[in-house]
Parts: sequence; C-alpha cells; structure tokens
Amino acid sequence: MKLLTPILMKKVDELVKENGMSRQQFLKEQFEVLAFFDEQVAREKRLEAIKDICNS
Repeated sequence: MKLLTPILMKKVDELVKENGMSRQQFLKEQFEVLAFFDEQVAREKRLEAIKDICNS
C-alpha cells in the first residue's frame, strides 16, 4: 500500500526546501499544527456557546 503519492511528496519536498528543514521536521510541525487546530476549533465552539448563553 502506497501512503503518499509522488505528487504529494514532490510538494512536500518543495515546501521543505523553501523552509530549510528536514522532511521529518516539516511533517512533524504540520501534524502539530493540525492537532492544535482541532483543539482551537473546539475551544472557539465552547466560547461561542458561552457567549450565546450570556446574551440570552
């Protein structure tokens, strides 16, 4: 089973080169951003719910 397509790897390698880092470091940072994003979205939803309650 192939996990990453050649087109995807080419794009990753371009981004790695632009950012002057290793592929592993780049991918690690991207996974961290993704994990943080989900957490941030959940926080924003809770904050909106609190605002709605306060404005009722």
